[in-house]
Amino acid sequence: MTCKRRTFLTAAGCTGLLGLSTAQVSSQSESDLSRDSFTLMSGTKKATNVYVTKASESGPTALVVSGIHGNEEAGYAAAKKISRWQIQRGTLVTIPKANAEAVAEDARTADDGIDLNRQFPSGENPTTDLARDIWGVVEEYDPDIVIDLHESTGIYDGDMIGGVGQVIFTSWDEAASSDAKKATDYLNENYVSRDGYEFSVGAFSPPSDGLDGLLTHKAARDTGALSFLAEVTSQDTVLDKRVQWHTKLVQQLVEEELLTTSGDEDKNEDKNKGDNCEITRW
Repeated sequence: MTCKRRTFLTAAGCTGLLGLSTAQVSSQSESDLSRDSFTLMSGTKKATNVYVTKASESGPTALVVSGIHGNEEAGYAAAKKISRWQIQRGTLVTIPKANAEAVAEDARTADDGIDLNRQFPSGENPTTDLARDIWGVVEEYDPDIVIDLHESTGIYDGDMIGGVGQVIFTSWDEAASSDAKKATDYLNENYVSRDGYEFSVGAFSPPSDGLDGLLTHKAARDTGALSFLAEVTSQDTVLDKRVQWHTKLVQQLVEEELLTTSGDEDKNEDKNKGDNCEITRW
């Protein structure tokens, strides 16, 4: 299925997965876009909003999820910005605060202590009502790409002990790892200025390692979507910088790396913005 999806993405056109310009401003007017939202788990403490942006021109679908862990603010702050992006083709679905109850408590989990990102076993139904509702969004929109935004207190060095920041974990297909490598290279060149904070790429753990039940793992295994789990570090890093990293990573994954579209002028403009941003102390 991955090959089929990849072929579709390549054939979808030459203006990007969603036709999003490098500066996140497109020629598409709001009147050409359909914006909608709905609520999962309505009427409960777990109620959370889903935002759907559709362009008038058909194309692929991207799903961006964050807030699965409620104390990872950069992810849901970035996803909220992403939900307002203008697009020229396709569909953009965002769930900024997937675990809204945990977000409200600024905690990894809600009071029930359930880690939401362990409730999506591959080949089986999700194990909680909230997980089932989130998976229902995947089933309804059948995204070609799924991106889950997280943050860690440490930096990944090949194991999970000291933290997993500054890495994009990917599904096992070559296309996903190639896209992630290009995205991290771009970010390291333009938006990372401190030694030791460079982004790297890693592959999802196999089920035999015991790390199962993650949303992106299930999306990759059960639907064939190109799937990415992005981790930034909060270690000595201000929120604005972490949000910028997440936003730029998503932008690269859905536009520059899936269907390279931006001209040299746009790239230079974005690079200059990155240089200016690096002046900010973090």
